[in-house]
Amino acid sequence: MLVVTIAVVLLALVGHAAIWIGINNRWHATGLSRGLVKTVSLAFYAALVGLPPLVAWRIAAATESSWQVRQWLTHPSAAAAYTVFCAAYACVHALIWLRDRRRLSGHPPGVRPTADRIVDVARELPALPTSHPRTRFFCLVPFNQIWQLHVSQFELELPGLPPELEGLSLVHLSDFHFSRRIDRPYFDEVVRLTNELSADVIALTGDICDRRDRIGWIPETVARLEARLGRFFILGNHDLRTRDVARLRSAMGEAGFVDLAGRWQRVGDKPLVVAGNERPWFKTEPAEIDALPHDAFRLLLAHTPDQLRWASRHGFDLMLAGHTHGGQVRFPVIGPIVCPSLHGTKYACGFFHAPPTLMHVSRGTASLFPYRLNCRPEITKLVLRRAPQGG
Repeated sequence: MLVVTIAVVLLALVGHAAIWIGINNRWHATGLSRGLVKTVSLAFYAALVGLPPLVAWRIAAATESSWQVRQWLTHPSAAAAYTVFCAAYACVHALIWLRDRRRLSGHPPGVRPTADRIVDVARELPALPTSHPRTRFFCLVPFNQIWQLHVSQFELELPGLPPELEGLSLVHLSDFHFSRRIDRPYFDEVVRLTNELSADVIALTGDICDRRDRIGWIPETVARLEARLGRFFILGNHDLRTRDVARLRSAMGEAGFVDLAGRWQRVGDKPLVVAGNERPWFKTEPAEIDALPHDAFRLLLAHTPDQLRWASRHGFDLMLAGHTHGGQVRFPVIGPIVCPSLHGTKYACGFFHAPPTLMHVSRGTASLFPYRLNCRPEITKLVLRRAPQGG
């Protein structure tokens, strides 16, 4: 009976953690004010840490510390009911976890990796690209991958791709998080590696800048990114921390990037339309979305993958998103746990298909929290190909 009791307790602990971490993940995706989100999150953290000993104490007091699982699980108390609920939730959540792990471990049909390499930026530069004490401390923590840029390339076979767009290349960048945590030489290397990919289009999907005094980095970094047909951007939730969004947008415009906030436009004379969706943090959606040309390939830049349903509903062919950082810490076997999305870790990173939309979620090119485990920052090049007939 002791073995059964231990098994139930472990299941209940797993279920308890899944419930409160899941609630917190979704709470951080609501788009509410940062102060409110952080304040309420403290209550979730308190429940995560404080409920298990409280429940154990209540059950022990009610059953005189009995190890008979039948006795304390059937005791008519809220603590016992919560324990049973958490254990049952763990069993259900395990099935959801298995489904999501399969999605994160492979690619949808038509997505083919063609090249990749890892660039250790810290080794490429003469000095560590940070002077921040917290970042320097985390650099000493084993297995930290914050400087290991993953430069990857994929070919995407897309049904209905106009012949004129065969071979068109996009570079997807996201989540620069200009701040005091990572110094500018890191981003100089990002610019160099991106320009080596020789893209037709560059898409930057938000969280560019966390501090107002780092907007001044844009002319010396982002402005040097090169693309033949155009460079486009949207903002994310962290950009609000600058408290000067107008100046940030202006600086990006002066750097040659097109602001897609709540709008869409055609790219030159190509049958290609690009649009931006910054919801839920900025409330505007692309205006006159029903007026999009039906003969054009539709590309959406969104900060969060939670906009996938919106993209699919409006017939976008390809959606690029960031925000989740891939979870940043991806435990062996378990995978990511913390992921600020209404879908939890389901869309943490990689490719996902919700017909007619194919979505790529970036792990981010940098980050604010200075630790990554099994989740390198990335620069991703996507080359568009026409799907074979019947494909």
